[in-house]
Amino acid sequence: MPRNKTMKNKLILFFTAMTVISCSFLQNTMEYKETSKKFMNTLLNKSVDESIPYFAMESETAKDANVEEMKNGLENFRQKFITLFGKNIEYDFMSSQKRFSTEEKNNTPPNSTIVLMQFKNEKDFGVLQFLFDDKSKKILNVTPLDVKYPIPNMTLYYVLGVLALIVTTFNIYMINKIRKSGLKRKWLKYIAIILLNFPTFIYNPVTGFSFKLFQFTFIGFGFSAMGYLNSSITIGVPVAAIYWYWKLKQKENKKVLQPTGE
Repeated sequence: MPRNKTMKNKLILFFTAMTVISCSFLQNTMEYKETSKKFMNTLLNKSVDESIPYFAMESETAKDANVEEMKNGLENFRQKFITLFGKNIEYDFMSSQKRFSTEEKNNTPPNSTIVLMQFKNEKDFGVLQFLFDDKSKKILNVTPLDVKYPIPNMTLYYVLGVLALIVTTFNIYMINKIRKSGLKRKWLKYIAIILLNFPTFIYNPVTGFSFKLFQFTFIGFGFSAMGYLNSSITIGVPVAAIYWYWKLKQKENKKVLQPTGE
């Protein structure tokens, strides 16, 4: 009993810690998103000098930085950015992450967070990568990724989203139909309908269609909406639902055709 109680206390402590960490990460992410927008607006529409306070100059990685060289680098970045995209820019949050890898060079530096922001003008879009210091909540580094694409037409994305919802609705309809049927081992049929949705068609507004023969798609539908590059609609062919629709239809037809005794 004492051992079970100790294990229970450890689990409670673990889940409490994970909840606190998740809430802190989410709160930081919201703050970083706003800071990224303010920094870019200040840099483009005001001056390099006014953008410097957004950087974590007191951090270990930046405390020995040459401020004048930093200003020159920001001025070059500013001029190139304005030449390519102009000043009238809209920003959209894409993602925030901490990278953990067995290779040290691929890890996010300690106490820092990577934030990806999409920016766009009237015709094109690109992506900025920010590295934030979690202690000061300020910027350690900003890098424009090698991305410049025309803004895609999103009509097909939304049309396919509706189609994907129809597939999901059909799967749910068949689960309900099986539940009301006289079939045995219904739970196996439920699992099959949830898991067996293949081949899979994936659509991204920028890169177009791709195809995967086997990919797990929960109940036939998946989507992502984090900037144009990371937006996707995933549709799995509901093979299990189609099979059981056919089997139940056959069963119903046999009942209709079966002669009744006089």
